Amino acid sequence: MKRKGILVLSVFALFHTLSSCKISKQYVQYISKKEEIISPKTKKILVFATDDVKVSEFKKTFEKNYIDKEDFTSEYLKDFVQKATRNLLFSKVSADADNVTYATLNKNDSDYIIYFSNIEISNRVELRQSAGMGMNGMGGMRTSTSVEYCVLSVKVEIYDAKTDKQILDFVAIGEESVFLFDFTKTFQKAKERSIDHIINYLESGKTEYKKY
Repeated sequence: MKRKGILVLSVFALFHTLSSCKISKQYVQYISKKEEIISPKTKKILVFATDDVKVSEFKKTFEKNYIDKEDFTSEYLKDFVQKATRNLLFSKVSADADNVTYATLNKNDSDYIIYFSNIEISNRVELRQSAGMGMNGMGGMRTSTSVEYCVLSVKVEIYDAKTDKQILDFVAIGEESVFLFDFTKTFQKAKERSIDHIINYLESGKTEYKKY
């Protein structure tokens, strides 16, 4: 009886350990660095974005929260400026929500230009399996559940405003799992995390996070 109790506790402990482990994932990918941003905290940054957003999934959620794609990109720019400013990432961060091409920007008061393009809202479905106890108190029974994630990816291109030379580009990804069918909260969290990943990479070079 004692041995059986120890075995049950061991199985439970193993299950708890495995279920609590989180796998790391690269949320900043396809990095191409030509030059370093020298003394970023002294630099003035201008950000702008494409008006072409690919909404592959979460279409109803997108349409519920935004008048059109330009409305979304304007909010994305605003959120990025606020977070980058709060983090003291650069000396000044401003956004141009009226221009969608590099050639039409007024770059006179900027050191670097950040361009957000290839924005896509998609999803992924993750199959999760968990172990349970059998009729005899032993392990072996497994149940499967599916979890849907909202995924927002954006390509980030950084240019030297004085030379118009691209010095860095990468893809940042934000995602969040759907909980209690609150699709709007899920969408906003994925957007927020994509911005966090951009800022964290520019600040510290961090690319990898525990899966949310």
